[in-house]
Amino acid sequence: MTSLSISPQAGQTLVDAIVSAISHAIDAGHWRPGTRIPSIRRFATDNGVSPFTVVEAYDRLLSQGYLRSRPGSGFYVEVRQRSGTLRQAARLEDLPIDEHWLLRNVYEHSEQALQAGCGWLPSAWYDIEAQQKALRALARHGDMNLRYGDPKGYPVLRRQLAQQLAEKGVPVQGDDILLTQGASKALDMVACALLRPGDTILVDDPGYCNLMSCLAFRGFNLVGVPWTEQGPDIPTLQALLETHRPRAFFTNPWLQNPTGASYSVQTAHQVLKLAEQYDLLLVEDNVSGDFTHGRQPTLAALDGLRRVIYIDSFSKTLSPGLRVGFIACPADSVEKLLRYKMMSGLTTPELNERVVLEMLNEGRYRRQVEKLKSRLAEAQFLAAERLLALDWQLFTRPSNGLFLCARPPQPIDTMQLAEQALKQDILLAPGHLFRPYGEASHWLRFNVAYSQDERLWRFLQDHTSARAGQQC
Repeated sequence: MTSLSISPQAGQTLVDAIVSAISHAIDAGHWRPGTRIPSIRRFATDNGVSPFTVVEAYDRLLSQGYLRSRPGSGFYVEVRQRSGTLRQAARLEDLPIDEHWLLRNVYEHSEQALQAGCGWLPSAWYDIEAQQKALRALARHGDMNLRYGDPKGYPVLRRQLAQQLAEKGVPVQGDDILLTQGASKALDMVACALLRPGDTILVDDPGYCNLMSCLAFRGFNLVGVPWTEQGPDIPTLQALLETHRPRAFFTNPWLQNPTGASYSVQTAHQVLKLAEQYDLLLVEDNVSGDFTHGRQPTLAALDGLRRVIYIDSFSKTLSPGLRVGFIACPADSVEKLLRYKMMSGLTTPELNERVVLEMLNEGRYRRQVEKLKSRLAEAQFLAAERLLALDWQLFTRPSNGLFLCARPPQPIDTMQLAEQALKQDILLAPGHLFRPYGEASHWLRFNVAYSQDERLWRFLQDHTSARAGQQC
């Protein structure tokens, strides 16, 4: 495929320049019909532009008939028709399964399909009555504060979070905690406030797809750290540190998304030792930590919050709609993060933060978490047993959490499998979505809370049987 020269001319936007360069390459015959073009993330990285710029350019080229999206595979050069236009993708099964699809469309179709690959719990699993009770209590006591809140977030909630973290061995004061609109926003804030575009950053491989898209959009160089059942592969991690000298490692140590695996205690200590040796900032995403069994020490607790920035939220345990998360970090990082928070969006909604505090104080939070843990443990067991009965291989067998990662007995193109599932209104999450640059993967992520529907198992049974028949 001929390389492109993208240089906006006078009056052109960057999107215009990309559309012009690609359409010219196609019209000139340099990019032939049927050629697969780079994924959104790859094109953005190779050309130093944001993924959202590429999304807009590709959307224009789709509407102009230069490209077509092949479900489960990506974007291809279209055979040009005389009219010069083609119908754009409108149905769920016509959408390309890439990071753009995941970010832009999975929420839109939540009522339409079985969400077997999504990243959240069913709404019926949450304690809706507790949320309603908290709102009524605030209204009854005249606490419905609709003004801008404290820049760092509601002080009473921050103090309570500091106390809870101290009970878990994390030495932190309320002033060292910053409330955010969820964990995803917290991760973005850390990257923007403490790092610089062009920095090399380590990420879990596989890992949280929204984070990787966000970091690529911000202009960071991503390097994946392969995972095992015990967490990051330590020899590979050390080699990557030696070769790339990264500034930070964003990692999800406990009931990881998408594998469901967790750091062993030995792995946690080894990662901290390497971070000290290579002067590495560790960003610990612990959004599923409340679902772990026992008192698993966090990296922040083991480190004493010296070079670890700790991120958590209530999206998995209370409600994703509340959008309340937080950052706990060394004191010298707080002011940088606060400055970025105010510059990028002012304060966080105090009403939501007061609702969370009311629910924590009301006493039902621990019971709610225990109830969720019980339901998830049962769902984990049932989903694992069904997959093993089909001879699928599990990445690991988590004791709890939302996610289970598995692959079928014969290597397959999981994008094609997801394409077939979409035709039956089943949303799967193929493994390439969780790789730093969309590399191929035979694994799929399953959300066990949505994996009790017989439609999923009939589909997987039919597919596995068909593949086995082809091998005979």
